Amino acid sequence: MKYEITEHVHSQSGEKYFSFRHKSGVSVYIAPNGYTTACAIYTADFGGADTKFSVDGAVHETPAGIAHFLEHKLFETEDGGDAFRLFSQLGADSNAFTSHTATSFTFSCPVDVFCDSLSVLLHFVHTPHFTASSIEKERGIIEEELNMYEDNPDSRIYYELMKCLYKNDGIRYDVGGTTDSIKKITADMLYFCHSAFYSPQNMSLVISGGIDPEKVAAVMDGQIPEPAPRRVAKIRPPEPVKAYRKLSRINMDVAEPLFSFGIKDLPPGSQTDMRRRSAALSILCSMLFGASSEFYCDCYEKGLISGDTDAGYYYTENNAYLSITGESKRPFAVKRRIIETIEKALSDGIDDAEFERTKKVFYASFIYSMQSSSSVAYSLLSFCQLKDDMLKYPDLISGTDSLTALRCLRELYDKDRCAFAVVEPFKEDKNVSRNIQRV
Repeated sequence: MKYEITEHVHSQSGEKYFSFRHKSGVSVYIAPNGYTTACAIYTADFGGADTKFSVDGAVHETPAGIAHFLEHKLFETEDGGDAFRLFSQLGADSNAFTSHTATSFTFSCPVDVFCDSLSVLLHFVHTPHFTASSIEKERGIIEEELNMYEDNPDSRIYYELMKCLYKNDGIRYDVGGTTDSIKKITADMLYFCHSAFYSPQNMSLVISGGIDPEKVAAVMDGQIPEPAPRRVAKIRPPEPVKAYRKLSRINMDVAEPLFSFGIKDLPPGSQTDMRRRSAALSILCSMLFGASSEFYCDCYEKGLISGDTDAGYYYTENNAYLSITGESKRPFAVKRRIIETIEKALSDGIDDAEFERTKKVFYASFIYSMQSSSSVAYSLLSFCQLKDDMLKYPDLISGTDSLTALRCLRELYDKDRCAFAVVEPFKEDKNVSRNIQRV
């Protein structure tokens, strides 16, 4: 079958990618390049936050962590082996990951074994095989993974901030669920979620490399089953505009406190507007809080900050927020400086020349990130998931000015939408019970 393939081209650079919809309903995006390796990412629109949904009008609620559990189990093959072994035999590297909104399966390989590798990927994703014993075994593996992240300060500071910013949205929970919630997951639940969310109409395939779209379509023809017509809709709880809590403080075995300051943004509007907002606020964050900023240099010289800070604006189809994260012996002093820096920018304005310099660095970083098949594929995926065009982003960055950035910051900043999370060392006995304070 011949497909109507659309070519997307950047008018100045000549960079391009192709897109088409496979007869099964899968959306396909291919970015050709001259790299010797190719990368594919196959994604289901089903993530850790999607625990409540309707199928053909009937509402269902599943245990937290089921999307991540399903990701793990799909690698099991009918003979009791796993797909990793099949990829390895072809000379391909494979992986998978679950976010709050989606689950992705990926591989990288030499171009000459790409079609064979793609055949393996499509087959195991669409041919689930679960047994009670294998699920029980996987439950133990995932429980160890959850405990590992529970003991990881970087993971904990992120989720503590999300629990402050969000009252109901699933972004506040670990995508893997909890040790209690995964005990409720059964084979029937996994099969049901697979039939609902792994339907081809709910899938996308992103490819980076010198791969012929017609050959991709031929492999898909042989591996993707006929879609079963089902009406599936995610159900998200209503979320207040204000931050749920102002403060979270927990104790962990860390050498120095970690902090994370966040501002909850209003629900995303059009994706084009959000991408423009994201670029403006990301550049402004780098300018105000990056390693060369007045804020950072002053805090570092005074011993308020140790090491780097991570500052940026992040959004998905359901939520958006700005965050600034780092290490400090005096985290609440840093919080005051963050607020002072934001309010000074809003009252006094910012230096246009400095904003333009920061923008050029931001632009160059985006272009430089496209240095491999896998980096191109992941970038293309992030845009396609939000129904956006990757090739428009460089021009969008170039067209962003300081006035736009300040307007976005003014719209964003509201003390009722701010929150602060701190991970602090145990003061004395590490064996005392964990202390948690949330206000």
